[in-house]
Amino acid sequence: MTDKQMLLPFEEEQLHGEYRNYFSTKRTNYFASIEGYPGLWNCYLRLDEIWTREFSDLEHIRDTGHVVPLMLFINSHAQYRIAFELGFSTCLAEAWNIMRSSMETVATAHRIHGEPNLARVWQDRTDGPAQKKAYKVAFEPDGKKSLFIATPALKELYVHYQRYSDWGTHPSTAAIAIRHSIHATEKGQHWMLNYLESDPKRIATFLFSMLNVCELAEGICFDCFKPRLELDDRLVRMRGDFCKRKNDIASSIIKQFNIPQ
Repeated sequence: MTDKQMLLPFEEEQLHGEYRNYFSTKRTNYFASIEGYPGLWNCYLRLDEIWTREFSDLEHIRDTGHVVPLMLFINSHAQYRIAFELGFSTCLAEAWNIMRSSMETVATAHRIHGEPNLARVWQDRTDGPAQKKAYKVAFEPDGKKSLFIATPALKELYVHYQRYSDWGTHPSTAAIAIRHSIHATEKGQHWMLNYLESDPKRIATFLFSMLNVCELAEGICFDCFKPRLELDDRLVRMRGDFCKRKNDIASSIIKQFNIPQ
């Protein structure tokens, strides 16, 4: 597709230089990824519908101790939406960075849900040295890992948290290597840092990894409010259908790209 097909008249007028090329390519990749990986896209949308149905079920909360955790889970979902838009636009490192923040938000929500009195500690953490210390003691006595030890799902989430920290957040060699390419030319070697991912296999596998993270986060939210959410029969069916579809997508990606089991 040409720039004129991808850009609105206002964008045609306002975007110039190399950024115009970047913007147009990013949007082209977004549509191409949706078309190229329709099963993955469908799974993301279905998981989004599950999240929003859960939030609708929880609109009227009687336990005030659940308000802060729910708001954090909703914030995590907002981050997840932006992350998967970036992911399908092939801005994978940027998507991982936001996913990392989303995972930390989920872990914090789970901690406060289990101990509602910690909501005040979390809220006051920037008020001064004493409050900051109290927050560290309550939430991170042994660093960020302390947030991810309460359940098997959180422990699994922490594995992804570490990877996304290295790949998308910190200025590490891994983050550079993933985006780096070298091409031989007549004059020698051409070194390049790619703003956008172009390898189909990497795009598919990394998007599926992000889908796994989002499913784990949704599951942690569901478990926190399970007594209420499990009463919604349609929600329970939606979650079961999503799990089946995700497994089917995993099998198709493994087969398409000949990935070892």
